Amino acid sequence: DFPLDYILNSTKFYEKEFYVDQRVLIPRPETEILVDYVNNYEFIDKARILDIGTGSGCIGISIALSNPQLNVYGSDYSLNALKVAGINKEELNSDNFYLINADWLSCFRENFFDIIVSNPPYICEKDNHLKNLIHEPREALISSDSGLCDIKKIIRQATNILKKNGILIIEHGFNQSIEVRKIFEKNNFSDISLLKDFQNHPRVTLGVF
Repeated sequence: DFPLDYILNSTKFYEKEFYVDQRVLIPRPETEILVDYVNNYEFIDKARILDIGTGSGCIGISIALSNPQLNVYGSDYSLNALKVAGINKEELNSDNFYLINADWLSCFRENFFDIIVSNPPYICEKDNHLKNLIHEPREALISSDSGLCDIKKIIRQATNILKKNGILIIEHGFNQSIEVRKIFEKNNFSDISLLKDFQNHPRVTLGVF
C-alpha cells in the first residue's frame, strides 16, 4: 500500500506537521525519544548540534524550534533530501537550522560540535521488514555489514569533530544495541547509555567523548 503520508505530503512529528515525499523517509514515532533527550539537556549558550543524515529535517528542526538559542545543523548526502528539509525549514520558520551537503562527517572542522545526533540507515539487506518499505528511499534504510556499516563510520568520524565531553546519540535497530555499544567502546566513548522506545525496545545509544 502506498503510504498515506506521501499521498498527503504531510506527516506529524514532535507535534508539528512536516512535508514529506518519496525523496525522504517518513519519520517514525520512536525517533521522537532522540529529540526528547536533546531537548531536556542542559546546554551551554550557543552550543552547536549536528543532525547527520537529516532527511526531511524532522530531528534537527524539532530540536532547533525547541531551543532557539542553539545553532542546529542538518547534513545529508542526498541533495533531494536537502530540498525536502529546505521546504520544512521555510514552512516551520526554523531560522536557527542550517543545511549542509555532506557525506557523513568527512567535511567538518575538528572539535566543533557539542552534540551529534543521527538516525542513519541501519536495516540489513536481508531484513524481512524491507518488503513493507518499498516506497521509501532504500539508501536511507539499508546499510551493509548487518546494518552497521554507516553507524561504524559515524561513530569513528564523530571522535574528530566532537568537542571534549561532547555527546553522540544514534538511533539503531532494536536488536543492534549490544553491537552498537561495542562500537562506541572501541572508539573510546564513556558513559554509554541506552534509551528505550515506547514499546520498551532498545532504540537509541549515546556516549560521551
